[in-house]
Amino acid sequence: MAIKLIVMDMDGTLLDDDHATVPARNVTALQAAREKGIKLALASGRTWSILQDAVEQLGGLDYAILSNGAAIREVSSGEHIYENGFPNAQAQDLIRVLEEADLPFEVYCHGQNYLRPADVDRLGEGILSPQFAEVYLKRGVKLVPDLVQVLAGRPMEKINLFYAPPEWQERLRAAALSTGPMEISKALERNMEFNFGGASKGSALAALAAHLDLGPEEVMAFGDANNDLTMLRWARWSFAMANAMPEAKAAARYQTASNHEAGVGQAVERYILEK
Repeated sequence: MAIKLIVMDMDGTLLDDDHATVPARNVTALQAAREKGIKLALASGRTWSILQDAVEQLGGLDYAILSNGAAIREVSSGEHIYENGFPNAQAQDLIRVLEEADLPFEVYCHGQNYLRPADVDRLGEGILSPQFAEVYLKRGVKLVPDLVQVLAGRPMEKINLFYAPPEWQERLRAAALSTGPMEISKALERNMEFNFGGASKGSALAALAAHLDLGPEEVMAFGDANNDLTMLRWARWSFAMANAMPEAKAAARYQTASNHEAGVGQAVERYILEK
């Protein structure tokens, strides 16, 4: 059965090592696939506000799975066709847990990142790269002094802890789980990403496929990290990047070249464009 949907993680997968640039080979291959009628979707831990530069570079996108699967946005209409975020009370409890830990974190709420001003200078390695920092701080984030007050009563998609000392992570995991149903994943070695129980890229991809009346055998997925595992296990045509974490390589059915070598474009050329 033919592939009808291509879904891509961003950092370490679609994007080059600067976490901001889509390699030209990826753009060319993906747009050629789209011209053949194949739908394109991003599946990111990011919110919509810091996806848009990549979307513009791609030159066309149909769907975006946001915040590790907490929402799906239809790009043409701007509508959310699926949502699975935190209940506000649980998110507020988790914010208080992380504030007590005194580590820098951000809250994702309806497509926007929220960050305390005091944390801007504490992001350190969690900001990924100078190029990404420029996009993030100038376009992607709103600075608010009191997250609990500003976000009261609003649904929250995800909470991202930029980094945590390894010896703290199990304690933080236990404290987070005490607030209610929770999915905890990683995109980087030292970060921790918190979603509501049941939210994942895999569950959101299954929902998107159902929306499009597609089965796993009609979906191609690319990823490299812990937060991509459910998606890689669900899609029949799943690819781990050469630079992927061992867990991602184990979850995927195939491997492709690294993100720096435009591994997404190479796989699309081989399996869809037949070059």
